[in-house]
Amino acid sequence: MALLDTFKGKVLDLGRSEARAKARPLLVEDEQFDRSAAGLDRRVHESFVLFWLLSDRALFLVAGGGGDDVALRIPFEALAEASLDFDENATFLPWYFRIALLPDGPGTISTLEKEVDTGNPLAAPPARDVDADERRRIARGEVVPLSGFATVPKKFRTALQRRMELAGRPLTITGAEAADRQWKRTRRRRAR
Repeated sequence: MALLDTFKGKVLDLGRSEARAKARPLLVEDEQFDRSAAGLDRRVHESFVLFWLLSDRALFLVAGGGGDDVALRIPFEALAEASLDFDENATFLPWYFRIALLPDGPGTISTLEKEVDTGNPLAAPPARDVDADERRRIARGEVVPLSGFATVPKKFRTALQRRMELAGRPLTITGAEAADRQWKRTRRRRAR
């Protein structure tokens, strides 16, 4: 099982750059990605992947597998809350990451147009704001799952915590101490 988990981990690492490329048209002005987390959600499909990307202004959720990909730019003020739960018994994807969105309220959520420009089929699809009905569907998790099992680096957790504080939104992190201990043990073993 460790070999399969290693393979899936490498696939997720490679997928991060693909997720950044997919979400790049959603960036606003001089915004840039600075942290990311990656995971799988077996509830949808065994190969369904989720990527959470952070900028200083928004959380980006890129998801897909076997069909259509979805990319969303969610300003921090559009989040109702977020939570990260660490399972120290898990050998692969030990974090459960969940976000909840405000179905109505501040922050404009954007996504990518479905149709490509027929004159330039290689161009990235343009960004568009979601309407009120689509935002409610997204908030209910009908468009894409808003949670999944993931690898969440400490720098991502720290950056997310700071940005949620600045936006005045609650973030719950459980098991961070256990995650840090496990990371230190793994690092010591690799150093030997």
